Amino acid sequence: MTYSDIVRPLRSYMTYTLILLNTVIYIIVFSIEVQIGFPVLTYMFALIPAQIIVGQNLHTLVTSQFLHADFFHLLINMYFLYIFGSVVEREMHPFTYIALYILAGVIGGLGHILFVYTIGFVVNSLGMFIPTIGASGAIFGVMAGYAYLLPRRPVGISGDAGRTTAAWNIIVIYFILEVIQMFLAFGTGVAHGAHVFGFVGGFIFAYAYRHLRIWRNRSKPGAEYDPYEYYV
Repeated sequence: MTYSDIVRPLRSYMTYTLILLNTVIYIIVFSIEVQIGFPVLTYMFALIPAQIIVGQNLHTLVTSQFLHADFFHLLINMYFLYIFGSVVEREMHPFTYIALYILAGVIGGLGHILFVYTIGFVVNSLGMFIPTIGASGAIFGVMAGYAYLLPRRPVGISGDAGRTTAAWNIIVIYFILEVIQMFLAFGTGVAHGAHVFGFVGGFIFAYAYRHLRIWRNRSKPGAEYDPYEYYV
């Protein structure tokens, strides 16, 4: 039995909606800020640690997830969202999936703030005032969900169709590299802390989701099985 035989045969409308929403917001913000000559909307809706720590503009924990610095930033994030999100959404209910996405992004933002005010403060005491934007924390949470729910699903590692490795291997290696960069590349303009904590948040969410689903299935007569036993 393959993953295609088990997964829900649904289209990934929520993932497509997120990609469209992020793209439209980027175009609108870029157009307005080019005309004004100042990133006014970015500063209004970006996450600024110094504001969050005193309880101001808490909404930016969510709104910052839909802003991007440039087209390349948007393109990379939306590519990874399409690759991993379209699969995770089909595994979860669409609204559970969007909860994973938003919650991982919020945890990633909070994790970034924690890092800025601890280890990061030693490197750059002004880091608390730097606006943080991007969907990376949320997307790393989706990647964690993919790694946990579908760890053995094969992923190609070269042009040779026969050379593949388990998804878990690729994603965990990427996560470890992010942890290393969180300490070594602080101050480079990339919020690696948001990536790391977003991944952790997504992993915890996926863990809770899987075990809740197993419990619900086992409570049904004739359905006492682990719905993941074929591909976990």
